Formats: sequence, structure tokens, C-alpha cells
Amino acid sequence: MPKILFLAANPKNTTRLRLDEELRDIKEGLRRAQQRDQFTLISHEAVRSRDIQRAMLDEMPQIVHFSGHGDGEAGLAFEDETGNANLIDGNALADLFALFADPAEFPEPLTCVVLNGCYSEVQANAIATYVPYVIGMTQAIPDRAAIEFAVGFYDALGAGRSVPFAFKLARTAIPDRAAAEIPILLNKIQPPATSNSPLPMGEGPGVRANSAPGQSPTNAIPQGRTQLYQFLLRIPPAQFEMVIFDLNPPKGNISPSSAPQGQRVPELLDWLESPIGPGLEALRISLGNVLYP
Repeated sequence: MPKILFLAANPKNTTRLRLDEELRDIKEGLRRAQQRDQFTLISHEAVRSRDIQRAMLDEMPQIVHFSGHGDGEAGLAFEDETGNANLIDGNALADLFALFADPAEFPEPLTCVVLNGCYSEVQANAIATYVPYVIGMTQAIPDRAAIEFAVGFYDALGAGRSVPFAFKLARTAIPDRAAAEIPILLNKIQPPATSNSPLPMGEGPGVRANSAPGQSPTNAIPQGRTQLYQFLLRIPPAQFEMVIFDLNPPKGNISPSSAPQGQRVPELLDWLESPIGPGLEALRISLGNVLYP
């Protein structure tokens, strides 16, 4: 069951934000979502730097959502012991989140980080080196736009949609078209070692990959169980985890990430083709979302 860790900070020497409204609206959306039983939302407010480590250890979330102020290169504004701003830079956050995104250490690792604060693109780029999906803001984003984006994003996840789809939907939820361009999605892409792979070749961590010109993403994905089986075996573990996260199979159907990928691939295919599974076409769509966001 994916767990969302909501971290809010509004230091007393910074502009007041409606963080409580953002949290309330996200909770409300998840409560009425189609897959509301598939998500757990844990919130921590007035977060200090040391509180982040403790919350990560206690909750071991799959999604981390930061809501608050950002200051570009200087970092994100958490609180110090006096309640004033304490800026934490992207490298420090990336080093922390990298530990929790390791599938060898956590059966259900950290998969997505949302930085819903102004000028958080710098931190997003650093974190995207280690975490499959990271959302940041390229400039200052109005408070209302930030709330609308967050609500739209979790509404889509609660409806069983993938992270790339949820991101696109969340941008459409922002009425101001200029503000809707501020959020960005970074996707950690690692191509397989085989030279004949159809997967996109990014230029490094954090690259947002696209399909070849004129090629539909799903057209590059093979059809049929045997071909999909071979295709999945060649995908790096990080990308395979992203596919599992997108499809969100009920707990117990797929072995944890500590199990060999060769064991998990047939388990995934068996679940997809079972009476309760969404079918192989859902896998092809998910692969397209992950490999060609």
C-alpha cells in the first residue's frame, strides 16, 4: 500500500501559506478516490531538518510531498529550533532520499518526491539522480496554483493513474496557463545494457525522455506474453519498480523488490492475466508511461 508522507513548513519569518488548506484538500480527494484503500497519508507540520530523517525512518514512504517555501540554490525552507527558516540544499536532500529509494534496502522504496515550493527545480534535479519521479517548480508559483496542482495530482493517483498522467492532469487543474507551466516532472531513466534496446537513451540522471519522432510510445512496446516477458527481463530494476508502482497490484500478488526480477516478472504477468488483473494492454500502457513520459 503506497504511503504518502506530507512534510509542511512555514517558518515564522516567511510569508504565510495555506498549507493546512492544501493538506485538507488532498485528504478529501483521497477519501473519495476510487482506490482510497490503496493509499495512506501521513502528515508532519512545522518540520525541522532532523524531523525529516525521523519521519522517513518511521514511515518509510513511497511518496514524499514537501509543501512550503523554496529559495532556489539556497534550498528549501524548513524550521530551526526557534521556528525561523533553516534552508536545506538539494544535495543534502538527495543524499537522504537516495537511502530510502534503494530497492535492495526497502521492499517498497521511495518512488516519487513532490517539491511544492517556489524555485524548487534545483533540488528536484539533485534528487532525480536517485528517485524515479521528482516534481519541482521552475519559478515562484502562486499559493492557489500550488494547491490546485497538488489536489489534481493526488486525485489522479487515487484513481489509479500513473505518475506521468497524474502530473499532466495536475497541470490542467491550474486555471492560469502561465502558472500551469511552472511545475516540471523529472524522470530517472536508466537504459538497459543491450545495444538493440528500444528504450529511450537519456543524457544522464533526471533526463525527461521522449519517444522517437513519429513513434507512439506504445508502438515501441512488444505485444504478447512471451515478448513482454523477455522485454521486462531486460529492464533495469529501477524502471521495473516504476512499472510496478504504476500498475499498483494488490499486495501479495508480486514478491517484494528484494526478490529476483526473474521471479517477479512471471508473477506480474500472471496477475495481469488473472480474472482480477487489468490485462497485458495495461502493462503496455504503463511501460509507455515509464519509458516515454
